[in-house]
Amino acid sequence: MASPAFGNLVSSYGLKSNGMAAMDVVAGVPVRITNYQGNPTVYIYAKDKQTASLIASNMKDAAKNAGIMAPKASGDSVTFGFKKPRLVVDHYQKIRDLITANAGSFNFDQCPYCFMGSCDVAGMFKGTTARRMHRQCFLNSRNNEMEKINSSDGNYITGLIGAIIAAIIMVAISEALVLGAQRIFYILYLGFPLFVAGGFRLGKGPYGPMGSFCHITVSILAMYAYFYLQGCWYASHFYRVTMFEAVPYFTDVMKIVMDPGFLKESALEIVLFVIGLVIALFANPTSKAQGRKGVSQNDVFITPLSSVNTGFSGADTYHASYTQNASNGFDTTYGSGDTYAAQDPYASQNTFAEQDPYASQDQNAQNTNSDWRDVYGQTSDNNNNNSGY
Repeated sequence: MASPAFGNLVSSYGLKSNGMAAMDVVAGVPVRITNYQGNPTVYIYAKDKQTASLIASNMKDAAKNAGIMAPKASGDSVTFGFKKPRLVVDHYQKIRDLITANAGSFNFDQCPYCFMGSCDVAGMFKGTTARRMHRQCFLNSRNNEMEKINSSDGNYITGLIGAIIAAIIMVAISEALVLGAQRIFYILYLGFPLFVAGGFRLGKGPYGPMGSFCHITVSILAMYAYFYLQGCWYASHFYRVTMFEAVPYFTDVMKIVMDPGFLKESALEIVLFVIGLVIALFANPTSKAQGRKGVSQNDVFITPLSSVNTGFSGADTYHASYTQNASNGFDTTYGSGDTYAAQDPYASQNTFAEQDPYASQDQNAQNTNSDWRDVYGQTSDNNNNNSGY
């Protein structure tokens, strides 16, 4: 059962949260709190590894005296954990006091977008680090990302390279487990399409139907390659050649792959893969709707710095439609409780749901009088694997 500690912490201190992370500002210092199965961890950005290590070391004695876990350096951040879930709310106040006492060490006043000072808000940079920044820089970056998504901006070549690399990794792991370790991990086949789709996005493949078509096609071809290689393995034993020597004999290998016995033994992998394809389409990382959601999810974290008068309350969220005002700048007006749901100009342009097109020479004649099944029994063993086709 997941611990409720993270939720208790967020509600007790009125923090801005999307459920997976929360934002706090303590004495002008942005603080990120992550949620792992209900257990919170505190991260404070410290510029670089050396600074993080130095600050964590300097705070250890004070943390010990306060009865809380000593801070640790994690990359360019200082982190705090909690001893027990029931002590989280009380101990977080002690962590806040410790941050306040060392605010001068943490206050790195440089916007991650323009690299200038005099920041006016705190926000989540790239969804992973709580940083001081300019609200206008954040908004400009957000709108630029929205424009790229809406215009299907991206690179098909690098996207396909990313998807193919992801597919090769999945095929290699699956084959190694099935043919080498004689094990089948069925979760691999379910996650296969999502992993390939993630590789496509990691390669900066564009959003939209064509992007979806690319990673779905790569997934199908990769799964075909997975079964073809298994057919080559059986053919190599039947024809007494190496597995790689069997690869060119397409007709013979396909006879093995398409044999009812082989298909029956592989039925669960195929079904799980098809389910994975459906999941990849509904939770599609190349969907424009998902892309817009991913960009706008950081809006909730924008919080004014206590030392700066930004003219809006901490409960406000951006109501920023992608429009320009008379001074040729983006509209950065803040409203009370406004959200993007009513303002997002892209929501009405997402027409892809109904447009989605994805409902979805034998040189061994001397052996033709034999059957590969005469050599390889089709009865499965008791180890939940496919080693005995």
